[in-house]
Amino acid sequence: MEVIQKIIKQAGRFFQHSLVSRVVQAALVSFFLLTIVFFLLRLIPGDPAMVLLGENASMGQVEEYRKLLGIDRPPMEQYVDYMSSAFRGDLGVSILRRQSVVKIIASRLPVSLWLAGSTVVMVFVLALPLGLLAAVYHRTWFGTFFRVTTSVAISTPIYFTSLVILLLLAVKLDLVPIAGYDPEFPKNLRSLFAPALTNSILLAPVLARILQASVIDTMEEEFIEAAIVRGVKPFRFMWHYLLRPSLAPCIAALGYFAATVVSYGVLIEIIFNLPGVGMSLIEFIRAFDYTAVQGFVALTGLLVVATTLLADLLNAWLDPRANLQ
Repeated sequence: MEVIQKIIKQAGRFFQHSLVSRVVQAALVSFFLLTIVFFLLRLIPGDPAMVLLGENASMGQVEEYRKLLGIDRPPMEQYVDYMSSAFRGDLGVSILRRQSVVKIIASRLPVSLWLAGSTVVMVFVLALPLGLLAAVYHRTWFGTFFRVTTSVAISTPIYFTSLVILLLLAVKLDLVPIAGYDPEFPKNLRSLFAPALTNSILLAPVLARILQASVIDTMEEEFIEAAIVRGVKPFRFMWHYLLRPSLAPCIAALGYFAATVVSYGVLIEIIFNLPGVGMSLIEFIRAFDYTAVQGFVALTGLLVVATTLLADLLNAWLDPRANLQ
């Protein structure tokens, strides 16, 4: 109960002091993100109407279809209409599929969220013990081994890592499917294990290094020596005195990790043939489907902003010294 009350108290302080400013920041980020994507997409050579009708279509047919899609109007007129609709929650209609972009995202988002969630769990399961051990034994052979292996993991291309995992887990051991996705729980976890592990092997070393540096700094604090002298129990010492104060930089990096998971997720979904947001995004980019791409990018931006907001809240609980103003 004390932990719950402490979380509620910290959350109250956070929202009281900075919720309004954070909401304003999120709105501004979303506005500028949509604006930049809107105009950048229209600078790319290509015509959605010509792509959809094919090379054999006449110019008259192309112009008529452009008018039907509403992309024959001046860019600023299209921009004003799109932004006014977007801030009402209407992301428009896909040029390629002629369906609501919101409905398309809703049908594809669960797979991507399952992948992102599985990746986050794996990253923390791998990074926390590795980073902690690397900090405690950083002057031994394990510290050198940790630096070398994490450098190799970070610098390895994602397609090579995924290939090795597929050969080992799917072909040799037959533990996971080579590709595809089973939507039923818990079968979907088996489908997502290899993709999430691929993501984790690339991200966990980064988080482990951040934690290692933070724990080493924490070990030099005076309260650590005082806890040792007092004979604090090992579990309480590891969590309350060593790990908890060291987690702040890791939590602060959640925004970066959210953006990285999303960008890697696009490649992962293509490699493992997962029917998520990434697969659809590539399809819409190839078809010059401006409306759908704008909607998917807006969703990504909002998820990153929300993750950053959550990171600030967690930091307020983990470290009362955090500045929430």
